[in-house]
Amino acid sequence: MVPMSVKEYDVVAVGGGTGGLVTAAGAAYLGARPALIERAALGGDCLWTGCVPSKALLASARRAHGMRHAEEVGVAASSAPLSFRSVMERMRHARATVAHHDDPERFRKMGVGVHFGAASFTGPGTLEVEGVGTVRSKRIVIATGAEPFVPPLPGLQEAGYLTHESAFQMDELPPSLVILGGGPVGLEFAQVYARLGARVTVLEAAPRILSAEDPDASAVLREALEEEGIRVLTGATAVRVELAAPGGEAGKVVVTDEGDTHRAHELFVATGRRPRSEGLELERGGVDTDGTAVRVDDALRTSASGVWAVGDVTGGPQFTHAADYMAKTALRNCLLPFSSRVDLDSVPRVTYTDPEVAHVGLGEAEARDRGGRIFHYELADLDRAIVDAATRGFVKVSADRKGRILGATIVASGAGELLQPLILARRHGLGLSDVAGTIFPYPTMVEGVKRAADAYQRTRLEGVGGILLKKLVSWLT
Repeated sequence: MVPMSVKEYDVVAVGGGTGGLVTAAGAAYLGARPALIERAALGGDCLWTGCVPSKALLASARRAHGMRHAEEVGVAASSAPLSFRSVMERMRHARATVAHHDDPERFRKMGVGVHFGAASFTGPGTLEVEGVGTVRSKRIVIATGAEPFVPPLPGLQEAGYLTHESAFQMDELPPSLVILGGGPVGLEFAQVYARLGARVTVLEAAPRILSAEDPDASAVLREALEEEGIRVLTGATAVRVELAAPGGEAGKVVVTDEGDTHRAHELFVATGRRPRSEGLELERGGVDTDGTAVRVDDALRTSASGVWAVGDVTGGPQFTHAADYMAKTALRNCLLPFSSRVDLDSVPRVTYTDPEVAHVGLGEAEARDRGGRIFHYELADLDRAIVDAATRGFVKVSADRKGRILGATIVASGAGELLQPLILARRHGLGLSDVAGTIFPYPTMVEGVKRAADAYQRTRLEGVGGILLKKLVSWLT
């Protein structure tokens, strides 16, 4: 057998998701010789089992819900039967359309060496890639993503279950589901399945759903989900799974710590994700970990010289846009003499339920601890929300005494879009005075952001400057 040759590159990205793709493409644009190593298909979780297919299903579910509730805007409702298979086929078509962005040939034309196979470190700066051979570089970026965390519940493996990785393979909608986990993934799928016709129960061990979000946001979303018929149980910890006795169709039973039982046709496990680093033999490359997460500093350097890590594998924010941001930072640090540092506090997040929950920066409690003030505006008072029959939600912004934005939470239809002005302002040092002084078109939902900023402007009249201004106006009039 002829030994495979050693391949040398300026930069090697391990993992073909967003972090690896951005690293490899960026290196090529900058004139370096990069390689991209992926064990399966380019695109990663976002394309195949995450952002793209889940948002396609959410779009179908939103349309179905809108048809059934069209009377809210004076239009006759439709209860026409839905084809789950057609919904899934449409999702796969949308995914295939987006996939051309991640075509291996596209990256090869950029000058990227694309290799498929499982990679593992054999020493500092050296990787062995299954079916390819040895790959060497002075600059390696680990971007292997994350995978579903499945708790070791007795009986779960025997009963069988879905995760966000396997759910997109279905063509038949289960009549009923129990979803373990009330975080973003669990709630998005809960709403999809319920709107497409399934009976859904969500079991969340924490005292409230979306435990990382603003408590008011959790309450509003829970109310919305329950109005749609989704059963939401908090403080409910699953302790085992059983197969039901013969004679009934719904054959899977979840038992909680209170002794309650919840029976369904299918279980969906949405109890979090863990970094995917097994099999990389990181210790051979001198790379330290915290459990399965690759340990990095704020410049995304690992413990090994010449090795960086980005995205989900670091245990940080598990979002495509975070991986993109981290990859660009790591690439600068790979190729340029000065060091860039990441500001993960400025990474926004969105739960794409209806209404959406969007957040950036500090939460309300943290902001108050730092002396911040909270400015709250209810969408029930917003003209565009009223005419669109989309009044559920609010805009909440925290700011310091100078109006600098500490954090923001928006609950609304399209909250992820409405958050953009506040993300931009916070990132570039603009304050609520700048937001309030910006002209927003009327009538739009984003006016809700301006109204929260207007509330800050009014507080400026409470100080000495405001008193003097009022006296001046009084004297002039």
